[in-house]
Amino acid sequence: MASRRLLIVAVLAVFAASPALAADLVVGDGKGWDLKVDYDKWVDSNDFIVGDTLVFKYTKGSHSVVEATAAGFAACSEANSLGAWASGDDRVALNTSGRWWFFSGVGEDCVQGMKFNLTVLPAVELSPPSLSPPPLRADGGVAAVLAAAAVVAAALLL
Repeated sequence: MASRRLLIVAVLAVFAASPALAADLVVGDGKGWDLKVDYDKWVDSNDFIVGDTLVFKYTKGSHSVVEATAAGFAACSEANSLGAWASGDDRVALNTSGRWWFFSGVGEDCVQGMKFNLTVLPAVELSPPSLSPPPLRADGGVAAVLAAAAVVAAALLL
């Protein structure tokens, strides 16, 4: 009985932890979205997974956030941008896997290095363990049925 409770607690813990895998990542860590940050180093020090949120913190009016295409990123151009924010506390949900490109669209920020790109990895979904018995062999007869019933009974007692 105690082992069955332990199994149930372990399964629930795994599923309860799944939503906790998503993270709010403050761009630039303690320095925030600022010209004095090495964004390549910041990107290299983080893993980005679908469900994470980038948080851009800066003084409103001093910078902005532009989500760009690869071409827009390379040219520091807001033309055909995918999104733009300027509140000073901007949140961008990373909702798809693949490459993402960001830069500040204020003044010369982008050409001065206030830009980065990253790769978002797909989220790994955990599925519950199967309690179904293994498939029966066609020639197994009654012995196979009894063996399968024993497996199911044993699983229920755990």
